[in-house]
Amino acid sequence: MKRLKLFISVIVLLPGFLWAERPPIEITPMIGYHLGGATDFNEGRMDIADSFSYGLYLSMTDLPGSVSVDLSYSRADSTLAFTASDAGYNDADFGVASNYIMFGVNKDFLENRIRLFLGMDVGAAWFDSKASGGSDAWFFALDLKGGMKFYLNDRLGFRLQGRFLVPMDFYDSGLYLGIGPGGVGGGLTYEGAAIIYQGDFSVGLIVRL
Repeated sequence: MKRLKLFISVIVLLPGFLWAERPPIEITPMIGYHLGGATDFNEGRMDIADSFSYGLYLSMTDLPGSVSVDLSYSRADSTLAFTASDAGYNDADFGVASNYIMFGVNKDFLENRIRLFLGMDVGAAWFDSKASGGSDAWFFALDLKGGMKFYLNDRLGFRLQGRFLVPMDFYDSGLYLGIGPGGVGGGLTYEGAAIIYQGDFSVGLIVRL
């Protein structure tokens, strides 16, 4: 009987013990301002307008070595303007959304109510084209980020950060977003791995579990 009571006690108390021992989890909805960027191709110049952005961060904090990890998604709906320099291409203007799905590591400093961090993410950039006859484009992406967390109490806080975003392509050297002869189809060619340089500044409400 004593063994049965001990077994039941372990079953009841173990989940709470394990939950208490796990690193804190943070859920942070974010809003911000996205810097769309511009770049030159052999066929012309592409300019993505700045716009507002939104997203969500799922973070695990207080890991050994003052490290935290982030899994994030962000989106910015904007417009793309293409100015052709090749006679076979036409100027174009249409909607495009810049999406980033990223995973990364941060180094944290000043682990108290105010916490500073620097980090790097890797993941995917997805450009969602709204052009008629256009197609979406996916690329490998990385970013550098830095910011501050300010905790109001043990459960709530604010996250402020800035990111430098770089979508990259090591294979095709071609971009298809509905830009080409007649405004649809066709591709843009470029030199180097970086497609375009983007960035954002954002603020979010931290909910700490």
